[in-house]
Amino acid sequence: MAERRFWAADRLRILVEGPDARRFLSDAAAAGVRLRRVRCAGQSGYSAAAAGRDLARLRQLAERSGLQLRVLRRTGPGRLAERLWQRPGVWVGALLFVVLVRFLSGFVWTIDFGALDTARAGQVRQILDGTGIREGTRVSEELLQTARQQLAAQPELFGWVGLNFAGGCLFVETTAMERQSIRTATPETALYASDNAQVLAVRVASGFAQAAPGQYVAKGQLLANAQRADRDGDPVYQSASGSVTGRVQRSFTALQPLRQTVSVLTGRSAMQQTLYLPGAALPLEESQAAFAEADRSESWQPLALGQLALPGCLYIRWEMERADRELTYTPAAAEALAKRSCVQQLLVEYPDAEIEQQSFACVQRDGGVYCTAEFVFRADIARPGAMQPLAETPSPQA
Repeated sequence: MAERRFWAADRLRILVEGPDARRFLSDAAAAGVRLRRVRCAGQSGYSAAAAGRDLARLRQLAERSGLQLRVLRRTGPGRLAERLWQRPGVWVGALLFVVLVRFLSGFVWTIDFGALDTARAGQVRQILDGTGIREGTRVSEELLQTARQQLAAQPELFGWVGLNFAGGCLFVETTAMERQSIRTATPETALYASDNAQVLAVRVASGFAQAAPGQYVAKGQLLANAQRADRDGDPVYQSASGSVTGRVQRSFTALQPLRQTVSVLTGRSAMQQTLYLPGAALPLEESQAAFAEADRSESWQPLALGQLALPGCLYIRWEMERADRELTYTPAAAEALAKRSCVQQLLVEYPDAEIEQQSFACVQRDGGVYCTAEFVFRADIARPGAMQPLAETPSPQA
């Protein structure tokens, strides 16, 4: 590319040398060229400050007078413009970038899920992908309306949802779902003991306590009733609620076979990768396998160049095969699994149990390990049940 000089916006310091250089200053003033900070430079020269746009006329004046004109110092944007002119790829690339950004502004560059957590953002992305919206999609109002309808059909995710597209960003705006409970008439309830236990603490929030700390109660015994008689013998109703902590002794049993068929990962997997770009879907890798049973997962990875989002994304789908396999356990491993099963049974029945004492008795029989576990633990033994009428004599209920 031909060399060009961009002087117009620069500020110059020039030196004029030669016989009768003083006359050059007069000629410049007569030509309307303003020179500033004129200084004498030796016996036959002068230096001055001038504007870059006047350089061509100054050179013509110097040439007519037989003088030598040199530029001593140059400041301004001209040098940068000259370097850019010599490197056309820089400004052509910048111009092309602006044009592409303008053209691609109708495509989705990034999706802003707002305040949604990772799990719900993944669910929303799956719904959007089902309607064809992802990074690299050209958005239309019809497509947005379809996506809004699909999201609105999922009331369990959020209370209200809106989709707004601006400047290449798709904004997902939501409000949290609020449930309004309708109170219906319910029968008054009482609290009964779920097991034989020693009462350690009574925390009845409402109702009328029938047990006290230190007392031993039987399974099904009334712990708190929903009514009592006032001074006149008339019933006063108040549904019972709260907790009663008791010390319980229980046993659980479990049989762990030495040979057991379980579903395990086989190590075989299949992957599908698709690169979505504006107006195109490019399959990058696709290994398909017909798995009867598999764990499946999928993810979307938006494309980015550093901190700059790009209008595209990479879709990845994994499948990991599962199959039934017969596992053989050693007696020690089977015993450990049987003990764990007993503890799990306890925690299923009493999730808040605090184990104080435990003992295990394990024997090998029937092709497995049979375990009997004895636990002494403290837990909430109060269970709701029907109200106990005052006229009836309290009797244990299951």
